[in-house]
Parts: sequence; structure tokens; C-alpha cells
Amino acid sequence: MPKITVEEFKNFFKYYEGLEHQQRAIEELYQDIDADLVSNESDWIKIYRKTEDKEQPQAVKEWAITKHQMAIIMDCSIHNIPDKLMDDYTRCVTTFKMDRLSQVYFLGQCGHESAGLRYPVEIHDGSNYEMRSDLGNIYPGDGVKYAGTGYIQVTGRYNHQAFSDYLDEIGQPDHRVMDEGKTYTSEVYPWTISGYWWHKGNMNAYCANRRKCTNFQIDEVGARVNGRMRPNGADDRIYYTDRAYRTLLMSKAN
Repeated sequence: MPKITVEEFKNFFKYYEGLEHQQRAIEELYQDIDADLVSNESDWIKIYRKTEDKEQPQAVKEWAITKHQMAIIMDCSIHNIPDKLMDDYTRCVTTFKMDRLSQVYFLGQCGHESAGLRYPVEIHDGSNYEMRSDLGNIYPGDGVKYAGTGYIQVTGRYNHQAFSDYLDEIGQPDHRVMDEGKTYTSEVYPWTISGYWWHKGNMNAYCANRRKCTNFQIDEVGARVNGRMRPNGADDRIYYTDRAYRTLLMSKAN
């Protein structure tokens, strides 16, 4: 059987619109391709993505807060906080323009959701999210691949795609967000993908009107994250937010 020409093959990419029949055709093609050709190490994939020289996000020279402050807030050992985690936190704070008050609320919520930075990815494997169209999970395996990631547990193909698109918009494209899902974002962007959710929800402005950090105000922020009032784990959210408030806004060192 004669092969189609290179130009004809290119047209498959040129006219791809994500239609259902096109998606089914791609899935069929995927099953027929040799496994070595669909490896992340395949030459054609590297060329297509231009990843030969692609590095993970650059290290940040000066952190937004100190590692010691982070350890106090999260009630953990400073030795359990790697530099790359502080790099990503600073990247998050800078990218989404979080002032100290917004950081206090953000850290408080993330502290609860991650149990003090212990869990940058959801404990459950995500199989319960399979084919959840409300999360954008339209392909088999999406539920597991895009389960809760980051310290605020961002979930679903839709939210991962939105984050990936945002990185494209700010000139920091990273195809691995979609290619690898939670296993990559939880390792490289645990703060930044959480910060993107915070940004989308206009949380900086919301927190600006809650300057006293009373228990009720913390509950209000928690309700925005958790979806109910009082939020699940309300007292724990207060615990971490109070530690952040005392460390970042009341400390004489600041």
C-alpha cells in the first residue's frame, strides 16, 4: 500500500480542529504507532516541541520570604524545604502580584490543603475523576493524570490546560504541564499552579478587604477555596493563617 506524501501528512496537523472524529482517528493512530516513537525521548517529539535546550524554570535569585519563615508558617523542619520550592513560591508571588496580606491568606489555605507542605499532590489516585466533563476530563486516564495538584489541589484537564495556556501567554510555555499532568506540576509548579487558581478567582482583591485576619474572615477566604461555609478543616485553616499572619505581618523582623 503506497504511503501518502509528506505534505499530505502535514495537512493532518494543519487542519486539526479537535473534532470528535479527528480525536478518534488520533487515538487509533496512537495504538498503531511503535512505542518507541511515542516516547518523550523520541527525536521527532523533541524537535516538534523544541525541547533540546528546554530547561525547567530558572532558579530565583532572591526569595519572597525566607526559608525559615516558611518553616515556621508550615510548622515543619527547614530541612524539608528544598530551594526549588522556595524558587517556585517566589515565582508565584511575583507572577500574581501577591502582597503580604494576600500571601498570609494564601499560605494559610495552602497549609491546610497540603497538611503543612506534606502533600503537593492529591492522596487519592484520581480515578474517581475519570470522565468528569465538568473538570474537562474527556479522555480515558484524564482523572488520574490531572488529579489534584499543587498546594491548593488544582484538579482536572480543564484547569491544567488553563494554566498551560497562561504560561504560554506570559512567554513561559511548558508543554510538560499537559503531557505529564500532576506528576510534573506537583514537582515543578506546586505554588505557581495554585497561585494561578488564586489569580483566576480574584483572591488578592478579595483578601484586601479582610485585613484583620479574624477567624470569621479566614473562614470567608476558606469558603472561597472549599466551596462551603464554614469550610472543611476550618480550624486548621485558621491555624496556618494565624501562623502566617504572625510571621509575615507581626514579626519585628519585617
